[in-house]
Amino acid sequence: MQFDLIVVGGGHNGLVCAAYAADAGLRVAVVERQERVGGAAITEEFHPGFRNSAASYTVSLLEPAIIRDLGLAAEGLRIVPRPLDNFVPALEGPGLELPGSRAELHAAIAGLSRRDADAYARFADELERVIRLVRPLLAQAPVAPLQGFAELRRALVLASRSLALGPRAVRSTLELFRRSAGHWLDALFEGDLLKGALGFDSIVGHFASPYTRGSAYLLLHHAFGEVDGRRGAWGHALGGMGAISDALARAAVQRGVEIRTGEAVEQIVPAADGFEVVTSARTLAGRTVAGAVHPKLLFLDLLQGATLPRKFRQRIEGWRSESASFRMNLALSELPDFRCLPGTTAARHHGAGILITPSLRYLDRAFKDAVASGMSARPVVELVIPSV
Repeated sequence: MQFDLIVVGGGHNGLVCAAYAADAGLRVAVVERQERVGGAAITEEFHPGFRNSAASYTVSLLEPAIIRDLGLAAEGLRIVPRPLDNFVPALEGPGLELPGSRAELHAAIAGLSRRDADAYARFADELERVIRLVRPLLAQAPVAPLQGFAELRRALVLASRSLALGPRAVRSTLELFRRSAGHWLDALFEGDLLKGALGFDSIVGHFASPYTRGSAYLLLHHAFGEVDGRRGAWGHALGGMGAISDALARAAVQRGVEIRTGEAVEQIVPAADGFEVVTSARTLAGRTVAGAVHPKLLFLDLLQGATLPRKFRQRIEGWRSESASFRMNLALSELPDFRCLPGTTAARHHGAGILITPSLRYLDRAFKDAVASGMSARPVVELVIPSV
């Protein structure tokens, strides 16, 4: 059977690729080795009566254009913002709540430091300048100005748009790409709780210290998302993260995509008119293959009979994608009761990202512990209770 495109891997990225390709009139198949699609974005019952997002757990970086273009709301997807973005408890003192609105956030930070509240406004403005410059690039192919006139023209257009945002935005962008989040935050703020909360976004999913060079970009990256039109907000998909994958799968099938689950791809072999994708159940023929799996698995294990350019192969072989994250699903008998904010009755801080990040020093020490012994003596923790 001939397909225009075969997508290897039925995670949310593969489903998005398939749905858009089918929308463009291509005949598309998705092959997934698990019995269900979704990859890391699934919802499972982990204890009798308790269902939760099994891996990915909160929403922000799902492009609004994808929700709109694929009609995911009509497929039943609903994302609700957190009542607070984050809450940082403290052993001594009131802790720190980080609301979504600028006015509430200023007041919350000012309760600990008036200086930091005023500095945060400048920090947010600088982030916004950089986001306006960098975020549109995420949906574009990288510019290669030495590969012909068309690419040179793209580079010149990009340069002119960048300069139109002002030299300050360009300077801030270049600075953030090469510096550490820790040094950036230390230069702006004095309060440990605030710096620890902001520094969390520079290490989550990243095996690094907030003082690692380049970690400022990861902090920036977490500000790219939005929920309900509010930049940098985080939310919960009702029904868990599996609700996103389920909506994507329905949208893809409505556009004619064939989704084959329970079929492990064993080989991808170049053929005269495209590729043959050999699965545990059959062989599919396709003009093009899109890989929604790890690049090492795709190029070094699955792809057979093709000679990769030497430099490209070396880059894939040297690919590092390690992380220090450990995920645990817990069934709670009651909501957490914090010394700084007592009570087990549902409150808005219970619906936030609850961060054990009392300072940048704490985050740095946790990283060094993990490097030295494989586990942090005092780990960085994010507790999320999406049902609140």
